[in-house]
Amino acid sequence: MQTKNNYRPVVHFTPPANWMNDPNGMVYANGRYHLFYQYYPAAPYWGPMHWGHAVTRDLLHWEHLPTALYPDELGCIFSGSCVLDKENLSGFGSLENPPMIAVYTSHNTTTHLEQQSIAYSLDYEHFEKYYGNPIIANEGQPDFRDPKVFWNPIKQCYSLVLAAGKNVEFYSSRNLKDWEKTGEFQAGIHGLGGICECPDCFPLQTEDGEKWVLIISMILPPEETGKENNAFDRMSHITQYYIGSFDGNTFIDTEKSDIPLLPDFGTDNYAAVTFQNLDEKVMIGWADNWDYAAQAPTADSGFRGKMTLAREMKLVKTEQGYRLSFSFKGTEALEAVSFPLAQGDNRLHSDTFGLKAAVKGTGKIVFRNSSGEFVEITVTEEEITVDRRHAGQSSFQQEYEKESYGLNRAPRQLRDSSEIEIIFDKCILEVLADNGLTPFTVSVFPLQPYEKIGVTGDIQAKLFYLC
Repeated sequence: MQTKNNYRPVVHFTPPANWMNDPNGMVYANGRYHLFYQYYPAAPYWGPMHWGHAVTRDLLHWEHLPTALYPDELGCIFSGSCVLDKENLSGFGSLENPPMIAVYTSHNTTTHLEQQSIAYSLDYEHFEKYYGNPIIANEGQPDFRDPKVFWNPIKQCYSLVLAAGKNVEFYSSRNLKDWEKTGEFQAGIHGLGGICECPDCFPLQTEDGEKWVLIISMILPPEETGKENNAFDRMSHITQYYIGSFDGNTFIDTEKSDIPLLPDFGTDNYAAVTFQNLDEKVMIGWADNWDYAAQAPTADSGFRGKMTLAREMKLVKTEQGYRLSFSFKGTEALEAVSFPLAQGDNRLHSDTFGLKAAVKGTGKIVFRNSSGEFVEITVTEEEITVDRRHAGQSSFQQEYEKESYGLNRAPRQLRDSSEIEIIFDKCILEVLADNGLTPFTVSVFPLQPYEKIGVTGDIQAKLFYLC
C-alpha cells in the first residue's frame, strides 16, 4: 500500500536512513548529549550491527555524525554504553582532554560468541579500538551482552552491569580495562523471568534517602507472557525495574513488589537506558517492538526505527510503595507557548503536537482524521487506556494487527486529580499519565495526519505545537 503520510518524526530521533534499534553509549560531554545506537546502514531491516552516532544540545534537534564503530574480527558491534573518563583512569587521554570510553559487546556472527570490548575517543567522534579486546571474555554463556557502565561510589571505581542469560552480572574496574566479577542478580525472583538484555543501574534520591534502581529489558518465554497482572501479557519483550540498594558488589532488591514494575505500559518502548555524566537521570528507549518493527510502514519515509523523547526520572512514594515517575526532558520551551482547548472537537494545524492536561475525574482525549482513523486515550476511575486499534495502517504485520496489541491499558496510580502529558509526532504517541507514574509509548501509522482533537469529561487541556 502506498502511504499518503510522511512518518518521519520531527523531534523524535530517527536514523539518517535504514535500520536502527537499541540506544547505546548515551553520555553528556561538553554541552552535548551523545546518542549512539544499533545501526545497519545498508538496509531497512536488522543486519550486521554498527554503532551510529548523533548529538544534540536540546534533546529535540539532532545532528548526525559519522558511524562510530564498525564490525571487526571479533564480530558485530552489539549494545553497550559510554563513560566520560574525567579522571583519565584508563590512561587513554589526560586530565585536560579526558577520553570517552565505549564499552560494548562483540558478537561473532559465526559462533554467536559474545564478549565485551572497549574503544576510546579523544575528540568524542572518532574511536580507536583497544588492542587488548576482549576486556571481559565469555566462558561459554549463550547470552552475554549489553554492558552498562556506572560510577561505584562505595569502591570509588567504575562498575558495570551486563546481561548474562536469566541473570545480570556486576563487574568492577579501576582502569576500565581490567574487570573482575563482583556479583549477580536473578531477574525472575521478584518479577518476570526470561533472557535479560540492556540492563541499567543507578541511584535516585527520595524522601527516605538514596535508593537504587535496576532496569532490565527482557525476552519473555511463553510461560511468563500469560501471568496475571502482566500488562505485557501479549508481548515477547518487556522492560521491568526493581528498587533497592547497591552494596558496591551487586544490586539488592529491598523494595519487593507483588507485581512486575513496568516503566512503560505501551507496546513500543524497549532497551531504554540513561545518560552517563548527568546529575539527573534521563532515559531514552527504542520506540519500536521486535514483533513487528521490521515490517513497520516507515521504510517509504526513509527509515526504520525511532527513539522515545528523553524522560527524566524520579522515585515517588505511592500507596503501593515507591514507583518511578517520568517527565519529558527538553520540551519545556515548547510547552510555554500553549493555548487552552475547548470541550469537544478542536482543529489541529500540525501532525506533531503536545498536550498538557489536568484530570480531575474521568474523561477522554481523541485524535481523528477524515478517513475515520482515530486514537483514543481514556481515563476512568480504575484504569487508563490508549486505544490504537483504529489509528491507521495495521495489516502490515499480524502481531501489530491483533486487538490485544491495539488496546494498551494500565491501572490508575493516582485516584484523585492528576496531570497527563501527551506528545504526538507523526507516527509515535507518548503519554505520561498520573503525574508521570503511568507512561505509554505506542506507534501509530495514520494514512493521513490527524485533523481534530477532541476533549471530553473532567479534563482541562492545553495544546502546543512541536515545530
